[in-house]
Amino acid sequence: MGQSVWIRENIRQIPETRQLLIVGEDITETHLLAEQLEYQAHYDGLTGLYNRYHFEQQLVTALKEVKGNIRVHALFYLDLDQFKLINDTVGHEAGDAAIVYVAELLAQLIPQKATLARTGGDEFAILLRDCDEEEVRQFAQSILDAFNQSQFMWRGIHFNLNCSIGIRKIDYTAKSVQRVNAQADTACHLAKEEGRNRAHFYNGDDKSFRHRELEMACVNQVHDALANDRVELYAQPILDISSSPSDKLHFEILVRLRDKNDKLMSPGIFMPAIERYNLAHLIDRQVFKQTLAWFEDHPDAIDKLGRCSINLSGQSMGDKDFIAFLIDLLQNTTVPTEKICIEITETAAVGNMLQASQLFTRLKQLGCKIALDDFGSGLSSFAYLKTLPLDIVKIDGCFVRDMHQDEVDYILVKSIHNLVKQLGKQTVAEFVENDEILSCLIDLGVDYAQGYLISAPKPLAQLVEEFIPQPASSYLPDNG
Repeated sequence: MGQSVWIRENIRQIPETRQLLIVGEDITETHLLAEQLEYQAHYDGLTGLYNRYHFEQQLVTALKEVKGNIRVHALFYLDLDQFKLINDTVGHEAGDAAIVYVAELLAQLIPQKATLARTGGDEFAILLRDCDEEEVRQFAQSILDAFNQSQFMWRGIHFNLNCSIGIRKIDYTAKSVQRVNAQADTACHLAKEEGRNRAHFYNGDDKSFRHRELEMACVNQVHDALANDRVELYAQPILDISSSPSDKLHFEILVRLRDKNDKLMSPGIFMPAIERYNLAHLIDRQVFKQTLAWFEDHPDAIDKLGRCSINLSGQSMGDKDFIAFLIDLLQNTTVPTEKICIEITETAAVGNMLQASQLFTRLKQLGCKIALDDFGSGLSSFAYLKTLPLDIVKIDGCFVRDMHQDEVDYILVKSIHNLVKQLGKQTVAEFVENDEILSCLIDLGVDYAQGYLISAPKPLAQLVEEFIPQPASSYLPDNG
């Protein structure tokens, strides 16, 4: 009683008797399964909202509607702020409950002309049709206000949920669903960078948008370069300016990537993208492997080598698989490890002192030198200098570049150098770009100088081939 049954009928005539034979087949289960599959294709199983697939179909329609430059819509991309804290502190069951709570909150806010969807773990999207800029701003603010005025409770624990919103106006400038989604996502990321719990509008003329879009495009190029062996080793000399200079070659390895057209990519774009999107360990792995392999293939170059500095990112320092790879590589190379110097930035080292100390100790046991890069950039306590097992401290270029004409910078460089020397370590000054700076560094007794005055970065093989020992005085104008 009260149940619906779906029947498929098959009717055919029996020629001999001219009677009809009707056969009924119960297809209720098949029909319910088809309905379930249709529902799952368009709706999110946890919240009951539309899913990403359905929402993107709506966006396809929306882009067609604005081609005539008459109608204007808006895409809102919402990402919950620090949602991971809920999962980490009270579990994924609470996280799911919070997602449902947010879905219900948003469903109460949207007008009839809007479509709401859950597009990812803690991500939601709203398509607001036929709206002007003021209406868009008011709607965004109503979402932020609703979050600020409500609390999610889980088993007696109160949580304040907030979100960041990226907004992309959908008008005749919107070219594709993928592009519009990426632009709204970029706007959302910028909202988070500005402090979270706010909305950010996409603006194609905004330099921050252009830079972020270049970074995102660069991620695919980085993966492609890694997959197709388009990672190249460059090097920049480090000049020994001490009172008893070495006649050996000192340099820092710098990575360069080529795109599909064999053009060098700008480090100013791909390096931030590598850091932001957690690709540094992949680059570091390739650089260490290629550098040691190159010297193993060129044993004559090892005779010229005083020290080869290779950068290690903070991400790689915290990656157990990478560290195991690096230790194994150093244990099995024919390159003398005392000629290898591993550089890590002050920010990365101080960010995890125990981890840095343990790693540096292990690397020094293998014979490597350790350099602290960009020292002074964070102006944190100098106390850790006596606890970290360091050999070299590189003074950040932001102090060096103007020290010849800025008294405060000169005093800072002098103070850092004197402190480091008292601790028995060597100093390297970065960003040495004119002879006045070099002269100041020599007067202070700094050990090494690095910068465009000495040399711009060159391909590693070219640098080694061209190397002829030069005294520091040859870079000064009186000796030119």
